[in-house]
Amino acid sequence: MEEFLRDAEVFLDYSDLKILRAVSRDETAATPILKIFENPENAGKYLVILKERPKALFVVAKLANRISKYFKGDEGRIIYNLFLKAVRMLKDHEDSWIKNAVFLLLKETIERKLKEGDFEEAASLVSEFKEYGFKNYFKKILLVSSELAEKGDFERAVSIINRLGPSSTVSELKTQIYLEWGKKLIELKDYHSAEIQLKEALRYASSHDTLSEIHLTLSTIYNRLGKFENAYNQILKIEPENPVEEIKLLREAAKILIEWGNKLEKEDKDEALDKYNQAYQLALRIGDTSLSKKAVERARKVVSETEEK
Repeated sequence: MEEFLRDAEVFLDYSDLKILRAVSRDETAATPILKIFENPENAGKYLVILKERPKALFVVAKLANRISKYFKGDEGRIIYNLFLKAVRMLKDHEDSWIKNAVFLLLKETIERKLKEGDFEEAASLVSEFKEYGFKNYFKKILLVSSELAEKGDFERAVSIINRLGPSSTVSELKTQIYLEWGKKLIELKDYHSAEIQLKEALRYASSHDTLSEIHLTLSTIYNRLGKFENAYNQILKIEPENPVEEIKLLREAAKILIEWGNKLEKEDKDEALDKYNQAYQLALRIGDTSLSKKAVERARKVVSETEEK
C-alpha cells in the first residue's frame, strides 16, 4: 500500500492524500482500492464494497479522473469510466462535504474536457449532473456548438448539443443549426440533402418566424427540383401574421403557379391554363401587375397554340 500511496501522491491534493492514508489503515478499504486500480475494467464489485466509505470512494473517483488524461484510447476510456462509476455512486449522497467535493471534481473535469476540445464529453457531464447547476458550462457548450456550425461543422455541432438533453433552448438552437445546414447545402446545389436537414429543423421549430422560414426554404428546394406541387403546398402551410407577410406569401405562390403551368404546358394544357388563372387571380389580389401580366401572356400563348392545332 505504501508504494501505491507514493504513486498517488503525484495526482492528489494534500487533503485527499490525508483521506487515502487514513482509509489505507483499514484492510477492508485498502484492499478494494488496490484491486480497483489493478484492474479498473472490472472494478465494479470493489466500488460496491467502498459505497459505505464515501470519502474513500471520492478519492478513488478523483484519482481515476486525474490519471485518465495520461492514457489514450481504450485504456484511457476504461480509467475514465472508473471515475464516472464512482462519482455516480456519490451523486445522491446527502453529506455536505461529499456534495461539495463532487461538485468541485465535476467542475474540474468539465473544464478539462472543454480545454481538451472534448466538447461531447463535457456536454454529457453537464447533462447527467445538471442538479449541480452547471448553467455557465451549459451556455458555454451552446456557444461552442454555434461556433462549430458557423465554421460549417454542422454534424459535430448537432452531436454535441444532443448530449445536453432535451430543453427548449436546445431545441431552438438545433432548429437554427439544421436550418443553416440546409441553406448551406442549397448553396452547394445538394437539394436532396438540404431537404433532409430542413425536415429535421421542422421537428424542433416552434416560433412562427422560424417555421415560416423553413417552409419558404423547403419551397425553394422543391421549386428548383421542379416539384412545383410540393413547393406550392409549403407556402400554404404558412399562416401569415400580418398583411405584409400575406402579400409576400401570395406573391411567392403566384410565381410557383406560373412555373408549374410552364411545366404542364407539354403535359396537360388545360391544367397549365388553370395554374395560370390561379396565378393571375393571386396577382390581382395583391396588385402585382407584373405577375398578372406574365400569367396572362403565358395563358394566351397556350390558347394560341391550341387553336393552331
